[in-house]
Amino acid sequence: MFGKKNYLLNCEVCDTRKMKEEDYSSYEKMIINADVVVVSEKSKSILNRLPLTLNHDCIIEVGEEVDVPIKTINGSYEITGATMVQDHTLIIVNGTLKIHPNTEEVLKKYERIHVNGSVQCPKSLEGYLNGLTVNGAVSMYPDDCVILDDSFLLGKYFPLRAKAGKKYYAQNEVIIQDRTVDLEKLIEKKAAFVTKKLILPEEKVETCCELFDEDVEFVVVPEGMNLHYGDVVLNETLLEKEGGSLFLYGDMELEDGCDMVKLKAAVQKIIVKGNLKLYKSQEKELKTMNLEYDKLSYKWEGRMIENKPAVRIDNVLLESSPNKVLVKNAAMIKIAEDVTAELILDRLVIENAAKVSCKEEQESAVAAVAKNVAKIGNTDGTDQPDFMEQMKNMLSTKMINADRYVM
Repeated sequence: MFGKKNYLLNCEVCDTRKMKEEDYSSYEKMIINADVVVVSEKSKSILNRLPLTLNHDCIIEVGEEVDVPIKTINGSYEITGATMVQDHTLIIVNGTLKIHPNTEEVLKKYERIHVNGSVQCPKSLEGYLNGLTVNGAVSMYPDDCVILDDSFLLGKYFPLRAKAGKKYYAQNEVIIQDRTVDLEKLIEKKAAFVTKKLILPEEKVETCCELFDEDVEFVVVPEGMNLHYGDVVLNETLLEKEGGSLFLYGDMELEDGCDMVKLKAAVQKIIVKGNLKLYKSQEKELKTMNLEYDKLSYKWEGRMIENKPAVRIDNVLLESSPNKVLVKNAAMIKIAEDVTAELILDRLVIENAAKVSCKEEQESAVAAVAKNVAKIGNTDGTDQPDFMEQMKNMLSTKMINADRYVM
């Protein structure tokens, strides 16, 4: 029906080294979307002569005769001295890459290391990372460190297992939640820690000064308060378990329909080092509690329609809702023609939509209540040719979706 005039390739790795110009010269437009593009001197010249739009994170130039093994990792990956790898390997890590000390010879074998995430690496290997590209953070740690979890909970058994004279590294923070942890034993073993932040009980501050450098940020839990690390829902069950004096390092949400009178009676003091989320109607009672927080945000109390391919908004929906109606994460939203601009402004909120279809008189009101909407258009049929043109373009396009593609 339609001749193939366009070419669209979506892939993680595109190897262009074996491509022939005559296979692609008939296309009017070409688009290649790839994380990594492998080229040779010859294929670079061909690509420059084609009607090509190339969207990529990095380009690797390798000779045509070189075999490039490609490995993709989704999640965490570690490079150690025992890692088996072929020469000229290209590795793509979608997650966290941890590089261990004494891996110089292993790193030399990689043609390129591409990371969509974060990298941890010993400082001594910084000069071996010329082939590294990262969409994220790179953290360098002292070579003599043992790598711990990024957020490490220092439990009561760790001092027994710690090795004498060792230095330990946690990328984000170390948390001391258990007050019975024998830190003196770590001092006896001459252990030390390298991290950005330490969360600890007030009575442990003096001891920890001998274990952590002076540039570590101390987050101190006041004496008599229990530390909870992580997000929680505030209810009677939580307070029965943790106690009424709580230091929370994380976000806290008030439970729907909780008995605020009983909750108030059980709370002695709560400090939230994070975001407190609640309904607007709960705020008055909340202010009567002994509660401190870094940030306050409100949960949506009206009607919500979300994660739908198509949504129709009419007078019945808006007028029968006691509060505003929130429509979010919808591909297509169509507003009935008899809905007034005043009702839209008074009752409707739109977030994250591909298109809102409405008549011209409604457009300004829709724009005022919408956030992250790609297109606000009319419903008089004038957008039909756009749809037909899109269908025609799809039929005349050769489309390829692959993890790895050799052209």
